[in-house]
Order: sequence, then structure tokens, then C-alpha cells
Amino acid sequence: MKKLLVSMFALFLLSFTAVQAQKVTKVETAPVTQEVQDEKVEIKAEELPKAVLNILATDDYTGWTVETIYHIKNKEQYEVKLKNGAESKKVKFKKDGKKV
Repeated sequence: MKKLLVSMFALFLLSFTAVQAQKVTKVETAPVTQEVQDEKVEIKAEELPKAVLNILATDDYTGWTVETIYHIKNKEQYEVKLKNGAESKKVKFKKDGKKV
């Protein structure tokens, strides 16, 4: 009986030591942020909303020619690349014709 108690006590000490010997490391992770890529689809001028076409017909854009037009689907915006001689610029519009 004495040997059994000594053996159980020794086993208890070994298991307690093994548990205490395990090193726990805490790893801090940075929060993951994922940006949504703009899905641009090239469209024709006829596909622009009427409000955007009306803005492009104003005096502010006289002399500028439309090179390319992209519809940014996830934002419901339109990116228009304009050219006037050697000068070029990109203008973004909401579907109601307001500049972004």
C-alpha cells in the first residue's frame, strides 16, 4: 500500500511538473482589413446616365473630347477620361451628374 501511495504521489508530481513546464506564448495578430477592388467596366458614351451627359455638354467641358468611360459598379460611379490637346484629366461622376 505504501508503494502504491508513493507511486501515485510521484506520478502526480511528474504530471504537475509537465503541465507547468509547457510554455504558453500569446501571439498578437493585427486586424485584417481587405479593400474591395473597384470593378471598372469600359462603356460607351451612349450608356452614360442622362445627367452625366448633360454635365459633359456644359461650357465647363467645351473643347474636351471623351477618350474612355468606365462604370465603377460597386460605387455606382462613372470615370470619364477627357483630353484637350496635350492636356488630359479624369473626372468621376455619380449617376445623378454630381462630381465625386
